[in-house]
Amino acid sequence: MHKRYLRWLLPIALLSVLSANLVMRPDFRALFSLDFWENLQRFSRVMRLVEAEYVHADDVSYKALTDSALQQAVHSLDRYSRYMKPSDFDDYNLASNSAYVGVGIRIAEFSHEVSIAEVFPGGSAEAGGLRPGDVVIAVDGVDVRDQALNDVSEQIRGESGSMVTLTVARQGQPDAIDFELERRAITLAAVVDVEMLTNSIGYLKLRQFTDNADEEIVEALRQLDAEGMKALILDLRENPGGRLDTAARVAELFLEKGQSIVTIEARRGIVEEIRAAEPEQRFDQAVVVLIDNNSASASEIVAGALRDHGRAVLVGEQSFGKGSVQSVFSFRDGYGLKLTSARYLLPNGEAINGTGVAPDVEVSFASEERYTRYLQAHHLRAMGEDAFTRRFGFPPVEDRPLNAALNLLSGTLN
Repeated sequence: MHKRYLRWLLPIALLSVLSANLVMRPDFRALFSLDFWENLQRFSRVMRLVEAEYVHADDVSYKALTDSALQQAVHSLDRYSRYMKPSDFDDYNLASNSAYVGVGIRIAEFSHEVSIAEVFPGGSAEAGGLRPGDVVIAVDGVDVRDQALNDVSEQIRGESGSMVTLTVARQGQPDAIDFELERRAITLAAVVDVEMLTNSIGYLKLRQFTDNADEEIVEALRQLDAEGMKALILDLRENPGGRLDTAARVAELFLEKGQSIVTIEARRGIVEEIRAAEPEQRFDQAVVVLIDNNSASASEIVAGALRDHGRAVLVGEQSFGKGSVQSVFSFRDGYGLKLTSARYLLPNGEAINGTGVAPDVEVSFASEERYTRYLQAHHLRAMGEDAFTRRFGFPPVEDRPLNAALNLLSGTLN
């Protein structure tokens, strides 16, 4: 008799434990919600009617309807949440590590023309001879001079190994030039410029907070230290952010052990505070951080933490204002979900989402000056200002935020 009871008791106990665990998980809690099942039934009813009655039968499938519905529903939550098809999810994963499939260029709109603002090392564009300042007039023979920047970008992108032909107009060349380029995966360095601006002031620009960005910065600091650096300008302009853990490791290079870097506040009141650990190398000298309207997320965390602890002066423009955390979920069918799940608070308690980090010294740039700065970064080292003006039709612009940073640090070193 007892054996018979035990035979049923053990499965029931196991089922009870599993059910309790499911109920505790937020993503499974909906299975026990009447509201969830009622709305799932509504969705199912509409899907069945559309598939059965829509006049263009070949344009309708349950998969396409579901993809479209989920993409629109998730994106309606906020600008950062996305439901991604496998191809889009692959692109997202590449981009999150500053790697992507393309020809290796950054394009920008200037005077109603789509021009090449930057040519990345290691891409087919560099190997083929494309230059910053070239104006894109056609992609695969299709005239793009009246198209928006995003539309041109979409036409240039494609699958790895495929070919694309860019037709460009170049200053000083009477005829358009065709470049047949291979799209391929390109990994971009996080630190893109390291130099001594004076005998004592070093400069480094961080493109994005990728997996190994902190290691690249440590190597750059060692190089600058060896050249006599006494103060640093850390340029986070145009830096869209990246990995939170990398941002924490970068911030702690400049902070004391135990100092707060950022607090993460989640939906259910769960709060995690990230504090500085003991870094392999700490930089104790004066720092100015350059920020602009496109400095976002991890850039704002680092800039805000250094500002709040008095470790850096911020120069430039109000930052972008992305103070939210996105959790990324991958599914076995290759789809992915990026969902806003928490928000950042700076060490002083400031929530920056939608507002950004304010600079200590405000120095702004006009939009056309930004494009000119891209060109200058790639050409002024190889040509004088007069040659630059003749080639592009306008003179170089003063990098006023950088000059303001130099003046600040020069004053502290005197």
